[in-house]
Amino acid sequence: MNKTGKVESFYFPTKDGMLKLHVYGFNPVGSWGEVYTTLNEQTVCVKGFHRQKTIMRSVKMMLDSNVNKKQG
Repeated sequence: MNKTGKVESFYFPTKDGMLKLHVYGFNPVGSWGEVYTTLNEQTVCVKGFHRQKTIMRSVKMMLDSNVNKKQG
């Protein structure tokens, strides 16, 4: 995928730090895209077709891995 296209960034403050989302692709609608989610030093990359579902899946993976990291 060519990453020189449109990039969207979202920043959400959480009690564990700043949650950063970088969304590439998904243009035109239905094409591939990538979502990079960063919390502190940890980054998760998720690829998919549906923008909203891919963003939600990426955030869920990040939060699940963060909870497992705290428990372990």
